[in-house]
Amino acid sequence: MRPVPVWSVVLAAPLGALAVWAVAVPVLGVELAVPGSTVGPAAVVVLAALVVLAAWPVRTLFARRADRVGLDPCAAPVGWRVTCGVILAVSLLGPLGASSAGAAITLSVMHGVVGAIVVGGLDPRHARRASTLSRTPVREKAPTR
Repeated sequence: MRPVPVWSVVLAAPLGALAVWAVAVPVLGVELAVPGSTVGPAAVVVLAALVVLAAWPVRTLFARRADRVGLDPCAAPVGWRVTCGVILAVSLLGPLGASSAGAAITLSVMHGVVGAIVVGGLDPRHARRASTLSRTPVREKAPTR
């Protein structure tokens, strides 16, 4: 499996959340409101991108620790997935304060979509391969005449 560039995850997570918003709000007529504010498309995109940017250094720590300790490549993803699962479970407490059941379900689905993209896209095994590939010396081409 090829490494997934982090920039693609930074794009995919907001697009996934925005797709859920686009179906729920304009099409199904769900009013996404939480105490004190309404959740609009800009908030959805910005917060999903921030989640990926916050998860990126955590993924890097798992990958580096696995490299340093000499763990099996499959060991880092276990810790990564457990950490992501705990954070996702805690984040799902937020939608419980939504103004309606429809809003709570929509926000929960958004959390799940972004979580799935982050877990799969930032898998530490991809970071290990990417870092290994970047350390491979590049052969210089012989000058042509």
